[in-house]
Amino acid sequence: MQCDECSCWAVSEFSYKELDEKWDELIGATITPGYKKRYEKEARSLNVPVDEVTLSFKYCLKGKLSRFYIVNHSRDTRACKKVTACPGFTTATIGVSEFPVPSPLWAICMQEAHGACRVNGHKFYPGLHEHCYSRIPAHGAIMPSLVNDGRCDICGNDFTRGIVIKEVTQFCCNKHYLQWWKDRHPKLYDKLNRSR
Repeated sequence: MQCDECSCWAVSEFSYKELDEKWDELIGATITPGYKKRYEKEARSLNVPVDEVTLSFKYCLKGKLSRFYIVNHSRDTRACKKVTACPGFTTATIGVSEFPVPSPLWAICMQEAHGACRVNGHKFYPGLHEHCYSRIPAHGAIMPSLVNDGRCDICGNDFTRGIVIKEVTQFCCNKHYLQWWKDRHPKLYDKLNRSR
């Protein structure tokens, strides 16, 4: 089994502060000094303060790996090592295709939005706050809502904050909603996911 075949595999962009918080949440130990050095090196090369630098990492959402792996380019989303008999491994997304991260539509969704807006003629609404504000596309005429409790129909995990399409389905995170949405709106997905 490969981590990148698991529903818990994620790719996200973090400032150093956000990475440190996510590390503490998932791994629980003190973050290793090499990460801070990597941000400092990037800050020097960009000639900006360290707190303005963001880097992309791939990691396990359940904290089953003891590190976050740097993403070197947009297609670098595969796992760096094979994990055998991982107790957190799940492919609960069977029947739902993976949502590509990064991608043009993911970039649209990760732009800060505090209310409804239109992008390429399609309505977007605020999604879950997952280390930054984000927006998610409407499901046809149905507005996605945020709820306090439920079980994700993609990964099967219980959540305390999630997204629901009233009387249809519910999700624990923006990415799982987008996976489901992509399969139900393939033409709109292709339109919104074109590189600009």
